Amino acid sequence: MREMIFRMAALQPVQIDPESIKPLKRRNVKISNDPQTVAARHRRERISERIRILQRLVPGCTKMDTASMLDEAAHYMKFLEKQVQSLEQAAAVGGGGMSTKTTPPASHYSHNLVRGYVE
Repeated sequence: MREMIFRMAALQPVQIDPESIKPLKRRNVKISNDPQTVAARHRRERISERIRILQRLVPGCTKMDTASMLDEAAHYMKFLEKQVQSLEQAAAVGGGGMSTKTTPPASHYSHNLVRGYVE
């Protein structure tokens, strides 16, 4: 069932522009100016932003707690790596015009996907 959801999601475009993801607004909260507190808050905001981006990328993860969403993201990454391997094998066997010399390994894609871009 999970793989079927992943296959369907692979056909849909995803918007991952970090500027389109709005951070949550704080109300009635006294914000400290202590440098350590400011640095920790900035770190947490960056983590939250990247979690929201990951939720957009992984199908079915919009309403999950963080631990479940990260687990689902790991399953989705494994699924995508299998898809890349099967496409590379099909291209190598069928000579689909795509050589393995010009195609980066699957690890290249997964590493850059986590950063939010693919070269």
